[in-house]
Amino acid sequence: MAERRRLLIDSHRLQSADAQRRFQLEEHESRYLRKVLRLKQGSLVDVIDGCGHLWMARLLDGQHLELCTDLTMPSQYVVSPLPKVGLAIALIRRGMDDVMRMACELGVDRLQPIDCQRCVPQAEHRPERWRSIVQEAVEQCERLWAPQLPGLCAAADWWAKPDQNDLRLIAVTREAGTLRLAELLAIQSFKDRSIWLSIGPEGGWSDQELAAARAAGWLFVSLGDTILRTSTAAVAAASSLTNWRTLSC
Repeated sequence: MAERRRLLIDSHRLQSADAQRRFQLEEHESRYLRKVLRLKQGSLVDVIDGCGHLWMARLLDGQHLELCTDLTMPSQYVVSPLPKVGLAIALIRRGMDDVMRMACELGVDRLQPIDCQRCVPQAEHRPERWRSIVQEAVEQCERLWAPQLPGLCAAADWWAKPDQNDLRLIAVTREAGTLRLAELLAIQSFKDRSIWLSIGPEGGWSDQELAAARAAGWLFVSLGDTILRTSTAAVAAASSLTNWRTLSC
């Protein structure tokens, strides 16, 4: 069977389809289908909404798609994976684009950029680009649930934001007596709790940030014996967390 390309379309736009189930493509979507993929009129495309649904659609005149079935009759639906896995990442100078893409491909549900005391002034903050990267990654890796990507949050405000029932972890180095991430995830009582893991900047967490996290109930974990760059630590953590979820379900 020939591969069908996927297009992530916001559910609000899908709801705007006319009585013939047709809706207009945005310019970059039309250009992608016609110029990059070289699809012809009548070609089939899979449309997803990032909320678990997939529909088959037909390219009309290069500017419009027509859903092959009603919105209430998707070709496929999957339940959102549980427990939820979230990754909070300090802003870094280079590598955040790759972190966003790989974390999405690995199955992370929530990606939260955070501004820490030791983030360098040159650290990148490009939310529009990251949203585009995440969208492309969702289409590429064929997941049906798109990860959430909230706006930038200051570390001082971050520790109180996640639900207190979530398992809230902060990756640290050189902290005596710290459990490894794998050891902590093996604890049976944590099996059904959604997880947040926070990864600090290249310069490490400040003493104030560590104290605030500890006071808010965050647990300190180690990702291994070596000191990892922020981008490496984020991808390694994402892989460990999503593998744990797969094995525990």
